[in-house]
Amino acid sequence: MTVGVLKHPLVILASVFIGIVIGLCNGPISAFFGVRSFAQIISMPGQVYLFYLQMTVIPIIVTAISSSIGRLMRNRSSHGLIRKMCFVFLAGLAVTALIGMAVGILGRPGAGLDEDTRSLLTRLISSQTAGEEPEILEVTLLNTQSTEPELRSGLAVFLTSLIPSNIFSALAFGSTMAIVFFSIVFGIAIGFVNDQPADMLIKFLSAVFEAFQKLVSASLYLLPFGLICLMAGQIAQVGILVFMAMSKFIILYCAGTALLFIVTTAVIWTRSGIANPFKVLSLLFEPIMLAFATRNSMATLPSAISCLDDKMSFDRTTVNLTLPLGMTLGRFGNVFYFAVAVFFVVQIYGMDLAAAQYAAVFLGVIFAGAATAGASGIVTLSVIGMVLSPLNLPVEAVLIIFMAIDPIIDPFRTFLLVYGNIGATTLIAGKQKIYGADFLSVSMRKNSGRRPVLYRGPDGGLEGIEIDLLREIARRLDKKLVIHEGSPPEGLRTDIIGGSVIKTEAPPPGLIFSQSYGAITERDVRMELCLLLSPFSVDSVAINGIIKKITAENFLKTKGGEN
Repeated sequence: MTVGVLKHPLVILASVFIGIVIGLCNGPISAFFGVRSFAQIISMPGQVYLFYLQMTVIPIIVTAISSSIGRLMRNRSSHGLIRKMCFVFLAGLAVTALIGMAVGILGRPGAGLDEDTRSLLTRLISSQTAGEEPEILEVTLLNTQSTEPELRSGLAVFLTSLIPSNIFSALAFGSTMAIVFFSIVFGIAIGFVNDQPADMLIKFLSAVFEAFQKLVSASLYLLPFGLICLMAGQIAQVGILVFMAMSKFIILYCAGTALLFIVTTAVIWTRSGIANPFKVLSLLFEPIMLAFATRNSMATLPSAISCLDDKMSFDRTTVNLTLPLGMTLGRFGNVFYFAVAVFFVVQIYGMDLAAAQYAAVFLGVIFAGAATAGASGIVTLSVIGMVLSPLNLPVEAVLIIFMAIDPIIDPFRTFLLVYGNIGATTLIAGKQKIYGADFLSVSMRKNSGRRPVLYRGPDGGLEGIEIDLLREIARRLDKKLVIHEGSPPEGLRTDIIGGSVIKTEAPPPGLIFSQSYGAITERDVRMELCLLLSPFSVDSVAINGIIKKITAENFLKTKGGEN
């Protein structure tokens, strides 16, 4: 058994289940071990795992946004992309707000509550908070030296935190909005630098970005253990009485999240060109589970980028720019939450809204969602005052209720934020143009039984001399290698066709044989190995030259080949 099994979806699901069971049985388990709270004890390694993921967030934001904008600025067609981003995000937030309002109006989460539920909610509203403030798991946009973060929430913090007075201070305190703003203007500046220095800087930023993605990729082997620890501590926090009192609100919010999940999945499936929608879900499994387990949208960023870039073949430059910006500004989960929560409060107080007030709620939840950029916990919840105050509804009186159920709602809110941004990114990015400057697209014929030329390794992936050759060609072309088994996704061009191709008298129609890279002997017949190239490919001459150099250097002999 290889360590790769730790990334298997069934192993991850089993880890989530184990964490939930430990959280629900925290009392008996704690008594058995003679400790105060077993779930809270094992949650500490989970927090360490989360901190490791957070460690990679800021470098990924800076390098992904700056390098992507730098490339876009050097591409004259970038203005259309920026307009498309603005339209998609505004439209997505508007649709999310309307669906949230519809769920709140039709579902009536605050109406028809029984007497016991109203009594419990009354006690919660009138009580004073004696415990600690909820832990802020997101990368906060607030300066952590502030002693009254709740007073700085809302539009004021959204605007005043936009431009950092000291970028190193912003980096140190994790001020996401300031870091994003700096990354944007830095990327714009790169676009105006002379060609050679700009290219060197973009390549350096891209290398740093890929290095941090490697760190995250390695950490995913520990994901099952991190999930057990995080889920156990999270479930153990929730009190059953509060859950029962707010069960209608929670069920409606989860049902609305499921509806948005279905709509977003349909968008991603349509844009991906993948025939099976369940295949789309399997490819996005890692960021989905990270969103639920960590309750931190930024912690899912490296995994989400990798899924869209490498697994689903969306345009790399656009994904690297759009997804980090979206995680910061496209707060779909918070917008939906505020829309449902506002009508819960309105219905508890028996208030009837006029048409103008419905319009105010619609605009208010969108602005409130944007104002929570980079924050969660008490800061996120207090921003609901932006919507409740114009309606003359008390914010402080109901805030304690939402604080009590936040450990239940927060995973769904984070999931919706992450998944909504993945869907928006697929609308903006479109399908990756693998024949462009940064990618080498290879279609492998289903012929994987010739050792050591091409075969299927223990983990199911393709291995052998031909794969080594293709990787070396991509490296020398300074391109990213993308291999499709069988035909590539619809609409994508193939630069090379491989799969133990034997050079014969005539190539297939519309293709040419590459330079031979080796030979095999079958039944005393020596046959030359090659690749199939498109004669119209701008890289066909360069590929032949590289193969010639590789064979002259005896590169493949070290891999077990015959030349």
